Amino acid sequence: MKTMSCIADMAKRARRRLPAFAFGFLDGGSGEEGGLHRNRERLEAVVLKPRSCTAVIPDTRVTLFGQTYAQPFGVAPVGMGNLLWPGADLALARQAKAHDLPVVVSTVSTTTIEAMAEAAPGNTWFQLYYSRQPEINRDLLRRAWEAGIRVMAVTVDVPLAGDRRRDVRNRFILPFRPGPRFVAEVASHPAWALATAKAGSPGFPNLAPYTGEVDGQTLSAFITAQIKDDLSWDDLKGLRQMWQGKLLVKGLLAPEDAVTALALGADGVWVSNHGGRQLDAAPAAVDALAVIRAAVGPEAVVVMDGGIRSGEDMARARVMGADVVFSGRSFYYGAAAGGEAGAARAAELLKADLRRTLIQIGCPSWAELDRRWLW
Repeated sequence: MKTMSCIADMAKRARRRLPAFAFGFLDGGSGEEGGLHRNRERLEAVVLKPRSCTAVIPDTRVTLFGQTYAQPFGVAPVGMGNLLWPGADLALARQAKAHDLPVVVSTVSTTTIEAMAEAAPGNTWFQLYYSRQPEINRDLLRRAWEAGIRVMAVTVDVPLAGDRRRDVRNRFILPFRPGPRFVAEVASHPAWALATAKAGSPGFPNLAPYTGEVDGQTLSAFITAQIKDDLSWDDLKGLRQMWQGKLLVKGLLAPEDAVTALALGADGVWVSNHGGRQLDAAPAAVDALAVIRAAVGPEAVVVMDGGIRSGEDMARARVMGADVVFSGRSFYYGAAAGGEAGAARAAELLKADLRRTLIQIGCPSWAELDRRWLW
């Protein structure tokens, strides 16, 4: 693991270790993936202004919703995480706890809410896909609260599945159908195949109690049928009343929507274009971040994901208005590249690069990093 010097190295190794359908699911975006690439291009266009002779010893701590974390970044929610490497979800939860980062368990995680919260007590958040059935929403929130989770993000940018063309080209279909191409891909990646055979095919255990069936096909069909595709602000009002913890609205890009979400009682907004996986024509998350921060003012809680791969990216997002940033792919590239050791290496690389960036630009702390360091 020590030979991998950045997240890009981990992504290259993950590509070698995973079948094409699994790596494509992690790495791909919607349409022809313009939105996916735009996230990176626009982040890289943000240029920082180094200040010299500052002799800083940077403080990376951040306080959010009354809790202080050692680092200002976290593990974004990822569905089907254990497809990318068996046990990846729990490995990342343990590393999040070890490095004192928030980790977000998804409704469609391949590991239960309860198991994730047990692996990272006090650091686990929950991400909700709003169901058409109110009793399912209520029970998922009950389970999260009883597991000790106090921060919840409701995803609002999936009115229907994105146009995931790479998945179609790779024939990524649940349940897996072992045709010649599938068999060849699995056979040519024996470490993944053996680990997956030992662990069993990943499913959706958070939703299994509500289906009466547990096979992949039934649960996949259930997810498609149950995610509410006509979500409204009235639904968000009801959710605010149901959830007694802190509430973030995730997947916002329009400043008007961010203002509305906060007016309805959200405790913060999460700027995201779903990692470029929903609308190919959506703006880059970092561009939307700047506009939303201007609209909601300096005091509102604004978190962001979308293309974050390094400490420099985190600093770029910070000067554009983020309080905390998240990455999903960075951590799952790590887990796919090397299991738990890879997950730990991903966290270490991001921590080290953030510290290096703050020293290079002469900024004493994440809290003080603002537009003064924007070129």
